Amino acid sequence: MSAPIPVVLFVYARTTHLVRVLACLRENRVPLLEVFADGPKGDADAARVAEVRALLRAIDWCEVRLVERSVNLGLGRNILAGVTEVADRHEAFIVWEDDLIAVPGTYDWVAAVLRRYANDDRVMSVTAWTHPRVTPAGIGAAPYFDGRAECWVWGTWARSWRGMKEENACTKLRAAARRGRARDAYGADLPAMADVEERQNIWAVRWLYHHLQHGGLCVRPPWSMVEHIGFDASATNAQMATAWVNPPLRTAPSPTGPWPDAVEHADCRRLWRNANPSGWKARLPQLKSIGRAVVRRLVPAGWRRRLRRISRPPAYRGEFAGWPAARAASRGYDDAVILDKTVQAARAVRDGLATWERDTVLFQAPEANVRLLEALRAAAAAEGGDLRVLDFGGALGSTWWQHRFWLEDLRAVRWSVVEQPALVAAGQREFTRGPVRYFASVGACWAAEQPPTVLLSSVLPYLEDPHALLRDLGRRPFRRIIIDRTGFTARGRDRLTVQQVPPEIYDASYPCWFFDRAGLLADLGPDWRIVSEWRNDDHVDIAAEHRGLVLERRPAPVGPVPCI
Repeated sequence: MSAPIPVVLFVYARTTHLVRVLACLRENRVPLLEVFADGPKGDADAARVAEVRALLRAIDWCEVRLVERSVNLGLGRNILAGVTEVADRHEAFIVWEDDLIAVPGTYDWVAAVLRRYANDDRVMSVTAWTHPRVTPAGIGAAPYFDGRAECWVWGTWARSWRGMKEENACTKLRAAARRGRARDAYGADLPAMADVEERQNIWAVRWLYHHLQHGGLCVRPPWSMVEHIGFDASATNAQMATAWVNPPLRTAPSPTGPWPDAVEHADCRRLWRNANPSGWKARLPQLKSIGRAVVRRLVPAGWRRRLRRISRPPAYRGEFAGWPAARAASRGYDDAVILDKTVQAARAVRDGLATWERDTVLFQAPEANVRLLEALRAAAAAEGGDLRVLDFGGALGSTWWQHRFWLEDLRAVRWSVVEQPALVAAGQREFTRGPVRYFASVGACWAAEQPPTVLLSSVLPYLEDPHALLRDLGRRPFRRIIIDRTGFTARGRDRLTVQQVPPEIYDASYPCWFFDRAGLLADLGPDWRIVSEWRNDDHVDIAAEHRGLVLERRPAPVGPVPCI
């Protein structure tokens, strides 16, 4: 495949979007554009269609072949006709719509995949898009193979496109079923889209069932290179896509590989079914939203506030003289309910049912603790690109799972969790994968990993003697300590309370410290200094606040200090 691989660009009437897309394509050094400009629907959009075409005619940074439709075909028919026309002239091509942008290097990576698998009939397409909800865990920096194809910046060969015009999605669905592929094998959204394909003039579901009909595979990158910029009032068929918000885009993978053998990853079907469930699970978010709307409409705001105060007692109560008294007034952190909920939440993240969890609460959309993430990346930069962390009290690696999409580009990551025996046993049994390992003590972790960085995220408040732990850590040869989501009081002395967990999380309570900041930091000794500090958003219903800090060991003096 020595000929340039063209980008087939489909446009309509969105000038603002197209300007960004063309800048992206130019930055990607695309050599040839095959552009299909759909016609206006009437006088109302004729001027905008003309503006789009003027932009296209002004391109001077690559070769352009422009087809200007005289009538409006709509998105589905325009793409089916345009790709079929290009497939008659080119062996391979990349398809791009006018509301998709991608990082530099995306074109090179997709083109490299098309060249690498050109003669492998098992592979029918490649895409530059994936998402945390459907990306298998532990794939590292290598692409993977999925039985479900994609329509966001994708490439294929003329050989794979044959038969797309002759059969609609429902016909292909039935053909796939004869091969043993259930209608919803890759999500309940597919058969629903197939039923309305021609009526709504959509096309991608036909391409997806075309893969299932022929048993073909789609190459997906280890992380997404594509962002959708068209989720607004001018978008076509994108109402539900806002649920698939990307993490911040990362640098494109190397166009030199690695290139695995064409075998579908075993987790793909399960991840797609979890992301697009059927039955009542699919309607649960909508039902919850309707229920909240009904309550807001029928119950006055004042009554709602009173009900919240009655139903949710203060999160922190009391002031106890010592740990035994606070422990006697609570159920304790080692309650079996907490362990069970923690394991269940970690399984949901591991299995793709959620993107991350915190304190057993599941979240679907990627979200970073920005200041903590900055501290972790700074720690890696200080170690030459390697991130080696002792995560004390890190449960089953929840901080890593939350931030993994922003850390996987580092040269190397070793995430060592030090926890209670029951959690260590669960971690070693079910969750030791990728960079995460589990240890029963700081000493055991240091002997195995020698991590230069310690993370104390929302853990010091729940220790019987946090001051002893800090004194111990300060004497060990760590180079930096990151403290996050830790409560501080302005009273000049520590305060020991009992925290009541909201019942929607689990029915539990445990002792909780709020610290005198100066006293806590004094435990580390004079060799440590604060290099950054921030305030957390965690709500506290007493006179205190949660903060985060990064501390580094002061460099040792070099040689004797001269007397003057």
